[in-house]
Amino acid sequence: MPDIAKQFQQLTSPWRDRLFSVAVRQTDSRQRAEDWVQESMLKAWRHFSDLKEKETVYVWLLKILQNVIVDDVRRESRRVQLAPVVSVEDAELQRHPSSSPGPFEELLKKQSQDQLQTAISALPCEFREVLLFRDVEGLSYLEISDILGIPKGTVMSRLSRARRMLSTAIIKSSDNRSNQTRSRSAEGVS
Repeated sequence: MPDIAKQFQQLTSPWRDRLFSVAVRQTDSRQRAEDWVQESMLKAWRHFSDLKEKETVYVWLLKILQNVIVDDVRRESRRVQLAPVVSVEDAELQRHPSSSPGPFEELLKKQSQDQLQTAISALPCEFREVLLFRDVEGLSYLEISDILGIPKGTVMSRLSRARRMLSTAIIKSSDNRSNQTRSRSAEGVS
């Protein structure tokens, strides 16, 4: 038994901080994120024998964490109602994955971490999780599909929509700050 515990510790310890980082991005409460990670590690320990490939331990832990988060959100009835998400079957979209940097990534570079975190936190759960897994954690569409249990096309569709929603929120936030600055300047001139 101690050998299994030691092996579990060696495989999972390097990923705990990253799991917490993923969890804290999906809630405003650090305590809630800690609870999610703790529960995930407990479930991982209980199902350690289910881990088939030791090289995929991080994706396996992310899948457990994601299930814990979804279960908790459902239990707390805080799920945001969304417009229906349609699965993407467009062959043209499939040929052009969104992995290369573009205007979205450029916009993100210009934002402060606080502004970005606020905008990401405001995204509905289904879009936030895909965005975080792809753009923050760098997972492939197939890995995200496996973690969330949704088709690859749905991952791509949600990612695209999440990026649009995030861009819109950031632009609105920037416009509001610009208007406030102009208002203050105008008040000082009068």
